Amino acid sequence: MAKDFGDVLKEIRMDRGYSQQYVAEGILGQSAYSKIERSEMEPTFRKWLAILEKLNISVDEFRYILNQESLTAKEKLINAFFSLNYNHLDDLELLKDEIIAYLKENEDYLLRSLYYACESLIVLTATQNLEKAQLYAKKIWERMEKFDKWYLSDIRLINTILFIFPIDVAVHIGERVTKQLVPYQNLKEAEILMINIDVNLAVLLIDDQNYPEALPYLEKVIPLCKKYQQYNQLAIAYARKGIILQKTGEIEEGSKSIAKAYAILNAIEDAKLIGNLEKEVSHYLNM
Repeated sequence: MAKDFGDVLKEIRMDRGYSQQYVAEGILGQSAYSKIERSEMEPTFRKWLAILEKLNISVDEFRYILNQESLTAKEKLINAFFSLNYNHLDDLELLKDEIIAYLKENEDYLLRSLYYACESLIVLTATQNLEKAQLYAKKIWERMEKFDKWYLSDIRLINTILFIFPIDVAVHIGERVTKQLVPYQNLKEAEILMINIDVNLAVLLIDDQNYPEALPYLEKVIPLCKKYQQYNQLAIAYARKGIILQKTGEIEEGSKSIAKAYAILNAIEDAKLIGNLEKEVSHYLNM
């Protein structure tokens, strides 16, 4: 059972050692704020955000406390999906079944899309049937392409299935994502999403042997990876840049770039990614 809204506000305020007057100042009157804590009045959304800012607590953390330090069923499914290793078939199957069970009780557009994403990834992992996997991915795209505005949750979802689309469609989606992220350019999450999108687009273009078009994506993300200390993605970007340089005749510079990738991963002791990257580099250099 979720806690009472007003009780949570009071709990946080008292834990901070703040007075009602301090929290209410510049937002609303103290008497009105007192009514909010007693659950006799609800603040407008803007005033609620202002109160949370005064309390130095995020919306997500407030909602987490409100729900008794737990996530809602929907939040758990969303977090589980974006935390998955998409190559683990059993985990995908289990999550798909949990999403189906949720959708039987509550229709939800985002979770319906996550279901299609699971199906697409399961088909690709289990059968390597790209055309069949694309049928599920297209269900997500058919809905999203109708909207002028995408939000970060939409873009996170698109990123997980971007590599399933044909290269021309993937590049088109990537261009739209870049435009959609412009309003979020001051948010760390948005720039990290852009890193993921560009790194994924680069490998699709490498796979298509379109090296000149792939390189700018990696040149753009390398400084962002450094800025946000995204070392795994930085290593991947350096490795893919090295592949491009070697395939276009710059053998020495390409080798240096690939060596940087392995040096980063050795420093953070990510043996699994080293193994995966070695396979990728070998595959493309021998292609």
